[in-house]
Amino acid sequence: MDTQERAKADRLGGQRSPRALLPLLTASMGLSMFVLFALGALGPTLLSELGISRSQLGSLTAVAFGTASLLSLFSGHLTDLIGGRRALLILLVTVAAVFVVLPAGGGYGWLPAGLVLAGAAQAFANPATNRLIAAHLPPERRAAAVGVKQSGVQFGAFAAGLLVPTLAAATSWRGTLALVVPVALAAAAAAFMLPRDQPRTTGPARLTLPKRPNRAAGWLIVYSLGIGTALAALNTYLPLYAHEELGMGERIAGALIAVVGGAGIVARVVWTRLSGRLADIAVPLLVLAAVAVCFVPLMVAATRLTWLVWVAAIGLGGSAVAANAVSMVAVVRSPAFGATGHASALVSMGFFGGFVVGPLGFGFLADTSAGYPAGWAMAGLSFLVSVVSAFQVRRAVAE
Repeated sequence: MDTQERAKADRLGGQRSPRALLPLLTASMGLSMFVLFALGALGPTLLSELGISRSQLGSLTAVAFGTASLLSLFSGHLTDLIGGRRALLILLVTVAAVFVVLPAGGGYGWLPAGLVLAGAAQAFANPATNRLIAAHLPPERRAAAVGVKQSGVQFGAFAAGLLVPTLAAATSWRGTLALVVPVALAAAAAAFMLPRDQPRTTGPARLTLPKRPNRAAGWLIVYSLGIGTALAALNTYLPLYAHEELGMGERIAGALIAVVGGAGIVARVVWTRLSGRLADIAVPLLVLAAVAVCFVPLMVAATRLTWLVWVAAIGLGGSAVAANAVSMVAVVRSPAFGATGHASALVSMGFFGGFVVGPLGFGFLADTSAGYPAGWAMAGLSFLVSVVSAFQVRRAVAE
């Protein structure tokens, strides 16, 4: 949204907020990312049934988020152009298509096709939901609303870790994934009932090449790249690591993703509310990235004291998972980062770029003689990049 549209939403947002808006946006965020957590929870099953390597498992996530990162160059402007309601409908119908395609194939080669569609859906997630919040809610409610809707991603993680391994054991991994289709279609029907998008009164009425981000947005993109790299590695490989290195059963290993998700739900709601009250948005960004660095070594130490992996899962869920939500608060709350849809998409591009680098890099390192410790070291260094970037965001916003 540009300055005039943002001001208009400030005047009218509280008067026309649909009652079901936040539950729908929360569900939509969870559905947009559910494929990542489902594949992570199914990691041991996919390796055994399809005969793939750890790096191939990581490449599936990379396909989805590589697509999302590329399309994020355009999805933000397109969302600003067509409106949040239409963009949300595109997202949810595409998610339904993803979970039709993924179970339909006969082997590994069919899965990347479904994940390209998943990437297309993910590219619209933050621009569509952030624009709807900016259009329908008054400024004092936006930070809390972002926290609630971002927690939907972690509800997805919680559900995947808790339910997917059990359902896959009772039926099959294909049947389990197919269950997402009616859920996505029901959400699309609810999105169709939202108020129609308001016509644009300013700005170009056609899709153009993306603008170069300003300095503040540029450093926030780098911050999100670091967070995304480490989080994607965690979500993709934590159950497999727990199964192969710590000797846990597949269901218990999958429950670690639920723990990350549960901690993330609480952290996103708490930290986004706090961030909405702070004058300096870079402070929570810095604190969360720094805390995440401290929990990564516990993953390696868990080979001697297994219970530490649960502490690490809670700690990383409570810090790194919240960091992405706080970055979304920043772009919704402050015009310093640019138009809402465009800035949301650019920051998402950095985050999704990390979801390409993280699984590929971690999988490559885990398949070498260096093994899992090298992968966790990569995750720790990625969080350190975000720490440095948070300092730069603070300087850029203050200028």
